[in-house]
Amino acid sequence: MRKALWLLFCVCSFSGALAQNLSVRGRIVDGKDQAPLIGSNVLLIQLPDSVRQGTAADGQGAFAFEGLTTGRYVLSVSFLGYTTLRRTLELNSQSLSLGAVALQSGGAVALKGVEVVGQAAASVQKGDTTQFDSRAFKTNPDASAQDLITKLPGVVVTDGKVQAQGEQVQRILVDGKEFFGSDPDAVLKNLPAEAIDKIQVFDRRSDQSQFTGFNDGNTEKTINITTKPAFRNGQFGRLLAGYGPDHLNSLSSGKYRLSGNLNSFKGTQRLSVVAQSNNVNEQNFGTEDLLGVIGTSAQGGGGARGGGRPGGGRPGGQQGGGQQGGAAGNFLVNQTGGISTTHAVGLNYSDTWRKKTDVQASYFFNLSDNTTQTSTNRLYNVLEQGRKLGYDENSDATGRNINHRFNLRLEHKFDTVNSVLWQPRFTLQRNTSNSSLDGRTFLAGSSDEPQTIQSLNNSRYTSAQDGITLTNQVLYRHRFARRGRTFSLGVNTTYNRRNADNYLTSRNYDFVRADTSATDQYSRLDQLGWNWNGSANYTEPLSLKAQLQANYTVSYAPNDSDKRTFDQLDGRRTPNDALSNVFRSNYLTNSAGLTYRYQFEKVEWAVGAAVQQAQLHNEQTFPRDLTTRRTFYNVLPNAQLQYKFSRQQNLRLNYNMRTQNPSISQLQEVVNNSNQLQIRTGNPNLVQEFSHNLFLRYSAAQPETSRSFFALIGGSYTDNYIGNSTTVLQRAQDFGGVTVPAGGQITRPVNLNKQYSLRSFANYTLPLKVIKSNLNLNANATFSQTPGIVNQGLNYNRAPSLGLGAVLSSNISPELDFTLSSNSSQTYARNTLLSQNNSNYFRQTSTLRLNWILVRGITLQSDVNHVAYRGLTAGFNQSYVLWNASLGKKLFAKQQGELKLYAFDLLGQNNSISRSITDAYTEDVRTNILQRYLMLMFTYNLRSFSGAGPADVPREGGERRFGPPGGGGNRPGGGGGGFGG
Repeated sequence: MRKALWLLFCVCSFSGALAQNLSVRGRIVDGKDQAPLIGSNVLLIQLPDSVRQGTAADGQGAFAFEGLTTGRYVLSVSFLGYTTLRRTLELNSQSLSLGAVALQSGGAVALKGVEVVGQAAASVQKGDTTQFDSRAFKTNPDASAQDLITKLPGVVVTDGKVQAQGEQVQRILVDGKEFFGSDPDAVLKNLPAEAIDKIQVFDRRSDQSQFTGFNDGNTEKTINITTKPAFRNGQFGRLLAGYGPDHLNSLSSGKYRLSGNLNSFKGTQRLSVVAQSNNVNEQNFGTEDLLGVIGTSAQGGGGARGGGRPGGGRPGGQQGGGQQGGAAGNFLVNQTGGISTTHAVGLNYSDTWRKKTDVQASYFFNLSDNTTQTSTNRLYNVLEQGRKLGYDENSDATGRNINHRFNLRLEHKFDTVNSVLWQPRFTLQRNTSNSSLDGRTFLAGSSDEPQTIQSLNNSRYTSAQDGITLTNQVLYRHRFARRGRTFSLGVNTTYNRRNADNYLTSRNYDFVRADTSATDQYSRLDQLGWNWNGSANYTEPLSLKAQLQANYTVSYAPNDSDKRTFDQLDGRRTPNDALSNVFRSNYLTNSAGLTYRYQFEKVEWAVGAAVQQAQLHNEQTFPRDLTTRRTFYNVLPNAQLQYKFSRQQNLRLNYNMRTQNPSISQLQEVVNNSNQLQIRTGNPNLVQEFSHNLFLRYSAAQPETSRSFFALIGGSYTDNYIGNSTTVLQRAQDFGGVTVPAGGQITRPVNLNKQYSLRSFANYTLPLKVIKSNLNLNANATFSQTPGIVNQGLNYNRAPSLGLGAVLSSNISPELDFTLSSNSSQTYARNTLLSQNNSNYFRQTSTLRLNWILVRGITLQSDVNHVAYRGLTAGFNQSYVLWNASLGKKLFAKQQGELKLYAFDLLGQNNSISRSITDAYTEDVRTNILQRYLMLMFTYNLRSFSGAGPADVPREGGERRFGPPGGGGNRPGGGGGGFGG
C-alpha cells in the first residue's frame, strides 16, 4: 500500500510539474503570401481572471509563451493594416504548436471612399527594438530607402555607411531576410521609400542565441525594413541614363552615368538584379569590395604606404564633403579616394522552399578604375635642435580593382526539434596599381612649415595582387523535449590566399650626408591562412526563470607568409636576403565557459565566465631560423543586464573581456621599403592583447507625442595593446638592408599598456507641429588614450572631442521634402611627450537637401553642403560649399518617366581634407576630388503589382492619394513613385 501511494504521489507531482510548464508557440504570417509579419503584437489572455502576457513576433514572425498552466486562453494578434485575429485556446496536458497563424489584410474603416487612418506614432519602443512608422516621415514620391532612413532619429548615412543610435549598422534586412548579403548600401539605394511600412532598429542576436533564447551578448546593430503588403507581389524597378561634357565645347568625352535595377517579389520569393556603369564616383561598394591584401601586405611589400597602425590607412581621419568619400583607412570599406570609374552588377535571391528551407543568395561583380592624387603634411612628436621634425609628400596613383563575391545562407528545419544552418561565402579579388611618390623630410620653423630639408625620395611603385577568401559556416541545432534544453554544434572554416608581385624603383637624396642612392627591386609575396573553429553549446533550464549555458570552443589558425625580394641589375635578379623572409604562425585556443541567466518580469540579467588557454607558435625559417612559443591563460568574464521600466522604456548594460592575437603581418619581421622615408617591419615577439568592454544604453519613446530619446555611454580598456614604436632618424642609418636617410621614419609594432577609449552619444527627437517637421538633436563626447613609443620615449596621445548636431526634416507633404542639418565637432590633441605638438581643430558640416514637385510635374532638387575646418596645418584650413542641383520634368501619362538637367558642384569649390592624430604624429591630407560638371539625365520607373497598388496605400492624416501632382494616374503597372538607386 505504501509503495502504491508513493507511486501515485510521484505521478501526480510529475503531472503537476508538467502542467506548470506548458507553452504556446506559433508564427504570424500574411494570409495571402505567407510572408512573416515581423513585429506583430501577440497577446495571450488567461480566462477567467484575464491575466495578460504580451510579446512581439521576431524576425521570422515567430512567437512563444512559456511557463503556462492548464486552462482556457484567448490569443489576440494584431498588425497595422490587418484585421485583428482572436482565437480561444485550451491547454490540457500538452503544449500547443499553432503553426502558421494567418492575418488578413484590411481592418480600416472606409467612409464614402475616404479611409480614416489615425495619426501615426513616429516611434515605438518594443523591448530591445525601436520601431519607426514610415507614415510619420513624409518623403518625395521619388525617394529611396536612404532618403527615408536619414529622417529617422539618431540615424546617419555617410558614403553608404549607416550609423544608428551612435553605432555602426552591420546588417540591413528586408522583411527579416538578407538583401544583397550584408551590404547596407545596396538595400538603401535599391528599395523605394514608398514600399516601406516599418523600420526596426535593434541589436540582432547571433544565430546561436536566437535558437537557444539565451542572450550571449554577441549582437550586431541591425535595421529591419518591413514592406507594405501591396508591394510583396509584383515587379518594380528603375532605369537611368545620363551624360554631360567635361567642357561645354567638347562632347567627345565627358561624364556619364548608367544604372538599372529590377525587383520581382512574389510572396516569399524575391529576385533582384542591379547594374551600373559611371565615371562620377558612384562606387556602391560593399564591405569586401576593396582588396584585402592592401592591409595584409603592408608589412610584406604590399601596396599600402605610410599611415598609422600596421595595415595601412589613416586612422581617425575627418572626411571632406562631396561625393569623393574618404581614404580607404577605416576597415578598408569606405569609397576609395580620388576619382573612380565603376562597372558593377549584382543578383539577389531569397525564398522559402516547402516551408522548411529558407534560402538567401547573392552575387556581386565590381570593376573599378581609380585615379588618386594626394598631398600630405606630417609633424612628428619629436624635436631636434628645438625644431619639429616633419614629412610631406605628393603622390599620384592609378589602380584597377576587380571583385567577385558570392554569399549563401540556407536554413533547413528537418522537423520541429532539429535544424541546420549553412553559410558559405566566396570572394575573388584582383588589384593592379601604379604609383609615383615624391617625399621629403624636414625641420619645421615656428610656423610648422618646412625650413631645412634633410632628405628626398622619388619612387615609382607597381603592384599586381590577387586574393581569395572562402568561408564555410555550419551550425546544427537540436531542441529537447524539455522546454529550454538545447544543444548545438558549430563548425566554421576560413581559407585566405594572398599573392602579390611588386616592382620598386627609387632615388634617395640625403642632404645631411650629401649622399645619393638608388633602388631597383622586385618582390614576391605569398600568404596562405586557415582558421578552423569548432564549438559546442548546451543550455539547461533550472527553473521557469533561470537558465544555464555551457559552451566549449576550440580554434586553430595556421598562417604562412613567404616574401622574397630580388635586386635588379643589368637585367639580372639577385636575391636580397635582408629583405626576404619565410614565416609561419600557429594560434591555438581552447575555451570553456558557463553563464547563468535569470529573467523575471522587468529584469533580465546574466553573468558568466570562460577559461581560455591560447598557444602562439611562431617559426621563421629564412633568412635565419627563429622559433618562439608562448602560452596564455585567461579568465574572460561577461555580464548583461536589461531592465524594462515599461514597454517603451528600457536600460541595457553589456560587459565582456576579449583577447586578440597579432596578425601574421604584424609578426613577420620583414622590411617594407616601398617608401624608403617610411620604413615598416614586423615583430615576432608580439603577444595577444586583451580588452575590457563596457556599454550602457537607455531607450525611451512616447508614441502619443512622437518623442523619443536614446543615450549611450561606454568604452574599452586594452592591455598588451599592439601599438607602434616609431623612430625618426636624426642621421642616416642602415636598417634591415635599407639605408634610411636623416629624417626617415622606422615603425615597428610593439605591445603597450593603458590604451583606452570612452564615448557617449545622446539623441532626442520631437515633432514641430507648427511647421509640420521633425527635429532631432544629438550630442556626443569621446576621449581616447593611445600609447606609442617615439624615439624610445613613451608617449600617450589623448584626444578628447565634443560634438553637437541638429536635423530638421520636413513632414509637410510628399510634394515638398527638405532636410536641414548641421554637425560640429571640436577635437583637442594632447601629447605627454611633446606638448609643443598639442593642437585644437574644429570641423563643421551643414547640409540642406530640397526635393520639390512644382506644378505640372516639374521637379526641383537641391543639395547644399558647407564644410569648414579650423586649426589644421597652414594651407589645409578650408571653408567651402558643395552645391548640387537639378531641374526636371515628369513625362508620360502616369509620370513614370523624368527628364532633368543635373549640375554637380555649381560653385566649383568641392574639396577633400582629412586629419589624422596618432601617438607619433599629426597629419593632414588633401585628396583630388570630383569637380564641377553638368549632366542631362533620363529616368524611367517600372511598376507592376497584383492586388492593391502603391497608389492605394493610405497616406497619413486620412488622405488617399490617387496620383502625383501635375496629372497622371499613380496606378499599378507604372506611375509616379520614383526608385532610388
